[in-house]
Amino acid sequence: MPRGTRGLSEIQAVPRSTRREGRAREFKVDQVYEALKLAIVTGELPPEATIDKVELCTRFGVSRLSVTTAVNRLAFDRLIVVEPQRGSYVSRIRISDVRQWMMVRRALEVEIVSACAQRLPDIWVEKLERNMAYQKAAVRSGDLDGFHQLDVAFHQLLIEGLDLHRVGEILESCRTHVDRTRRLLLPEPGRMSATMKEHQAIFNAIAGRDDAAATKTMRTHLDRVLNELEAFQERHPTFFTD
Repeated sequence: MPRGTRGLSEIQAVPRSTRREGRAREFKVDQVYEALKLAIVTGELPPEATIDKVELCTRFGVSRLSVTTAVNRLAFDRLIVVEPQRGSYVSRIRISDVRQWMMVRRALEVEIVSACAQRLPDIWVEKLERNMAYQKAAVRSGDLDGFHQLDVAFHQLLIEGLDLHRVGEILESCRTHVDRTRRLLLPEPGRMSATMKEHQAIFNAIAGRDDAAATKTMRTHLDRVLNELEAFQERHPTFFTD
């Protein structure tokens, strides 16, 4: 046997109990991470809100190490700031970053909707139609959280319908921060119904196989989000930073 190598019989397997414990810890970290991320994106935890690690340990029944690991992951995502003297708190939204994320999103989603108008399979057009029906119901009932989820799903259907998983991965990298700003805008008077109408125009263009109309309506939809965000920033400056 060559020097420096080990036979399979010489390699000690990780005990099964240790592997189970590792998976259990990972599950707990993921549980805290997803719950905190959702609370930040939906605005339940607004910018500058303090992260109470002791309360999180109690709520989820996990160790402080699990909570700290989840918080550090969110700090890497730039959703939480960790400061030695101050502790951990929700980050303010960096408006310059949002403009760049929106630029990426606009470039990709305008191309995606163009392709959808040309070749999205009929079965996926039907899925979009069902999504629109649910959006209208959410608007009628004033369900902000439900509408936000349907909004995200509407855009995701365009990606899945064309099997554009690699493009979806790129969009996912900036979606969290973009969705965070979009969720902030929904409670603004008329925003939810206006978003639904913009989605309806996009759907109509796709269903009518009108490439030009699809790209125009998607561009208008995304531009309006950024314009309204900048107006929102002026009214709520403490949520944002340059």
